[in-house]
Amino acid sequence: MPSEIFLTAAIWLFTLIFFGLACIKCKRVKIVPSVLVVFSVTFFSLLTPAGKVLLTIGRLKITQDSLLLGLRRSGILVGMVYLSRCIMSREFGKYNSKLTEVFYYLNLLTEKKLSFKKGHIIESIDERLCEIWENDTAHA
Repeated sequence: MPSEIFLTAAIWLFTLIFFGLACIKCKRVKIVPSVLVVFSVTFFSLLTPAGKVLLTIGRLKITQDSLLLGLRRSGILVGMVYLSRCIMSREFGKYNSKLTEVFYYLNLLTEKKLSFKKGHIIESIDERLCEIWENDTAHA
């Protein structure tokens, strides 16, 4: 159980770091939506009780495992939002062009269904990548 608490604390530490970076890099950071996400994700996690009962409010049993799981999930979600805001800010312009290029090629790779042949998965992916490369260099 201490490892679960440590993991949750580590996730929230990174979330706070990403929040700090977003505050530095972005002009406006809204806190209220993040607080609502944390409360709602944690609340809905509490609806499936698991583990040691910490508190009972009416028919709702707040359990340790479900509370930690809700806090972990909400921390990941909120942290990823702040991280994406930080990455997509103007100050990261030189990195945004590379990120845009990665998403461009990922989109090209996934827009057409790959036909996997049994035992030849790597060859199928390689064939699709070569096709993308040939089409991309032909248009350049």
